[in-house]
Order: sequence, then structure tokens, then C-alpha cells
Amino acid sequence: MKQKNIHFAIAMLVAFTLMSCSDFLEVEPKSSWKAESFYTSREEADLALSGIYGQLANDDVYGWKFNVLLEAGTDETYTNDPNNPTWDAAKYAHTSSSDQIQNIWLRFYTCIQLVNQFEQNMSPDLFTTEEYNNLLAKARFMRAFCYFNLANWFGPVPLRLTPSSSQEDNNVPPSPPMDVYKQVEEDYLFAAEHLGHANSSAYVPGEPNKMAAHGLLARLYLRMGGFQPYLSESEAGSYFENNQQYFEKAREQCEIIINDGWHGIVPYAADSMSYRNHFLSYLQDHYDLKESLFEISFGNFANMGLKVDGRLGNINGVEFVGTSDIPRGFCKVNVALPVYQAYSKEDTRREWNIAGYRNKYSNANQAYTMSYIFDFPLNQEYGIGKFRRWEPADLGALKEQGKITDANYTILNNTPGSDKDPNFTSINFPVLRYSDVLLMHAEAIIGGRFGSAAANDAALNDLNTVRERAGLDPYSGSLAHDDFFNEIVDERQRELCFEGLRKQDLIRWNLLEDKLLETNEAIKNHGLYNNNSQFHQTYLDPGNNFDRTKHLLLPYPLQETLINHSLEQRTGW
Repeated sequence: MKQKNIHFAIAMLVAFTLMSCSDFLEVEPKSSWKAESFYTSREEADLALSGIYGQLANDDVYGWKFNVLLEAGTDETYTNDPNNPTWDAAKYAHTSSSDQIQNIWLRFYTCIQLVNQFEQNMSPDLFTTEEYNNLLAKARFMRAFCYFNLANWFGPVPLRLTPSSSQEDNNVPPSPPMDVYKQVEEDYLFAAEHLGHANSSAYVPGEPNKMAAHGLLARLYLRMGGFQPYLSESEAGSYFENNQQYFEKAREQCEIIINDGWHGIVPYAADSMSYRNHFLSYLQDHYDLKESLFEISFGNFANMGLKVDGRLGNINGVEFVGTSDIPRGFCKVNVALPVYQAYSKEDTRREWNIAGYRNKYSNANQAYTMSYIFDFPLNQEYGIGKFRRWEPADLGALKEQGKITDANYTILNNTPGSDKDPNFTSINFPVLRYSDVLLMHAEAIIGGRFGSAAANDAALNDLNTVRERAGLDPYSGSLAHDDFFNEIVDERQRELCFEGLRKQDLIRWNLLEDKLLETNEAIKNHGLYNNNSQFHQTYLDPGNNFDRTKHLLLPYPLQETLINHSLEQRTGW
């Protein structure tokens, strides 16, 4: 995705031009970048692909509103903002006209529209067969990615595979999610066949690659084999009788990656800082291609006056507020109490994923006060550490003293652009990591929540490889299906928390409501709970507001139901 040059910025202009009327500017020629004649060279195709990628490197999607705001409201994160309507969706208080819902629909479909234009207008006669298929595979990978997310979050959605060019093209009825998933499967299979490997010298870090396609196919199959929230209870019962084929397919896709042998994770014995160092790569504009199979890349072109960036580490970062200083962090979402309770003290992921400190400027004494709050998990700024922009220079001293005035700190996110704007960062967002592949493989072997198989040696090895990197002893619990499945549920939270996966994991396991209720009980039974705290009441909002008859899927955006006469709003919205 990140092209290491200004092509990304130019591509934004390309994408805008391809989607705009030819008479937008009354100059001659009216448009030299018409869709039907644009893709005439490799350079033009690469520019168009950058425009496709750029739709997701945006505030509305992976900048923070999709992967942070809409993902909140689980046993992993909840907002601490009691009154701001921006966070309604995190509390299950959203409506069909909520901006966040309308905008992610628009962004995903804009990306799909650009892919459809690319596929329709790129002539195979202008490229070698291999080059043409490789370019098309990159585009179809992105279409699959968009449709997978749309079907997960909205259920039945319009399946558009050709470019829209008129108002009439809006009137497309929603397709059943399984039809959408089958198109996703087709696109990912094409991508897996024709994309290059990340170990190739020709590979551009951040772009789609062969093993990423296999990994996301595994994620697709686990979703297809899981609970389907749009089905009635009787339909769901019949569905589960025939869904084990998808777990076998997921296992096969994971084994392609595992047996390939190139991807992996650095074990604890070789590097006790392996987990931390891997996430520093996202913070510092490096690509750890061995572990990161696919990530959303952000080019922060603040120096060029452009806004192609995200707010990772700012909105969901460790608190650092009071002036215009960098590295500003607002901590608008908190680490949920169950995450704090999930880790043993020996787990090296514990203090990376949970920062447990904050820095706040006081106008009274004109100084920053750094506080250590790790063991106060109901604090109103109990921040996510995974995408931290800064940390205390002496964490040990802070732990001992609890508070230090004007303590020194180290900026971790020091990439170009991040030093120019306190709110916007160039932190990349992980979409698929190798540890996820291992945990998906283990889950596929036992057939998911609704399977019956016990864990075998391969599943146990998957789990222990992830645990080993965290500095933990091998798993010694039961290998019976239900026990091992529950361990996978917990391990995915410990390993993959805050990576935009938890809500959909809980939905496909049909556990979202259960986990919300358990979270609320844990909060109310905690020794630090205060019934009069507005923050503590806000933590309870997701569990109090959740209605399983409507909140397992998002409503269709209001504007879409108005312009698409074939799209009828679902019951309850």
C-alpha cells in the first residue's frame, strides 16, 4: 500500500477523477484520464491500484472509525466518553443515519467501484498474461476484502461486479451473505494463484501477496462455518449440520502458509522482546514481513500538505493531553476489564497491550504529571498500549512512585509526518499476522465452537507456538473440544486484542451477548467499581444497550435505502 513515493498522492487524484464527471473542470482537455482509456501502462495501473488501496487508509475505515470505534463494545474495549454522540455505535446506541455507518459503507463500495472499473477497462492486450493476471489479482484481492467486511457487518448486501455509471445502477437488491462470501472466495482464490510471494525481491511491502490471500481465505471459511446472524433459529440448526466442510477448507488454507515455511514468529527464547519489537515495526514504518502477512499502510504526507493518514495511537492511544505537544493521545477507548484479567503476570504481552500509565498537563502548576495506573483497570484513561506513541523513560521508577511530575518520556512513533501534527500518525494497522494463522488452524482442526473434535498434536503445537513467544509454559489443560475451544477464545484475545477482530470473532461464535453480560458483571463486582462514576456507567452501556435481535448486524445506511429502491431497511431500524 505505501509506495514510498508521491504515487499515492497522485493516485488520490486519479481515483477522484475516475469517479467524477468529465466536466468538473471547464478546461481542455476535459478529461485525459477517462476510465475506458486510462489503464494503458504498468505505471497507470499501479497508480489506479494505489487509489484503490487508499480508500481504506482513511479516517472512516482503518484510520480509526471502523477498526477502533465500531469494533468497541465487546469484552475487549469500550469507550470512556459518556456524552459524545460520535461514540454511539460503540455503545449500541447508533441509528441508520450515524455517520460512521454511512461512511464505511461508502468507503468499501467506493473501493469496489474502483476495482470494477479496473477490471472492466484494463486491456489484457497491453500486458503479458502473467503481468495482467498479477495486476488484476491485486485489485480482486481488495474487492474480496471489502465484500467480506460488508457481509460480516451488514449481512445481505448488493453484490456489484461491474462499474456503476448512472442512478439506475443504484437499484440493486441485496444478495444473501453466502452468495457474497462465494464471490469473496472466488476473488481470493484468483489472488492466491496469481499474486507474488512476500519473499520476492519484486514485492512492494504493504501490497496484497499470495500468502495473505490464503490466510484471508482461511478467515473467510471460518466465518462461513460459524454462526450466521441473519438466519432464523431453525435455519441456523440446519446450517450447522452441513458447515464442517468450511473448517476443513480453513485448515487447508492455513497449512499452505505453515508448510510454505517462510512466515513465522520469533520465539521468546530467541528474543524476549519479540512481541514488542514486532509492533514497533508498525509504529516506525518498518515491515516485519515474516510475521505480518498483510497490513493497512499509512503514508503521512503532512510535509506535502496532504491528508492521507490515520489516527492510530492518537484516538486509541495512551493519554498525553493538555497542550499541542506531540505525541498527543486521547485514550477514547479503554482496555476492557476482561483483558486485564486474562493475562498471567508472566505473559510478556501483558504490559505491551496494556500501557497502564498516562501523562496529563496541569494548568495549575504548568507541568505534566505521569501516573502509573496498571493495577487500576477501571481508571477513566486505562489505555491501549499496542499502538502507543510514547512511553516513560524510566517505567520502573514510575511503578515505584506511582506519580512523577515532568518525567522524561520516549517517543516511539517518530516516522516522518508524525512529528508535524499531534493528531495524525503514520502507524500501520495489522490485518493478518502469522499468530492469527496458527490460531485459526487450531480452531479449524476442532471444527470451531459447534464442532466436536478434540485437539490433536497439530492444534496443540499451534497454541504452544503462540504461547512460547509470550514466555509462557506449554498449555497443559484439557484437549477435549469445549475446553480447548474456550482456550482458543481466550488466547485470541490475549494475542490479537485491539486488532479489529474481536467483535466478528464473538459474532461467528455466537458469544457476543454472553461476553457483554460477563463484562458487565465483572465491572460491577470489581473492588474499584463506583456506581456514581459516569465513566463506570459508560463502560456498562454496551452490555445494557445490546439487543441481539438487531445489534448482531449494522443497519443499512439511511441514504442507501433512499437511493436504492431495492434495499429495504431491516426490521428494528
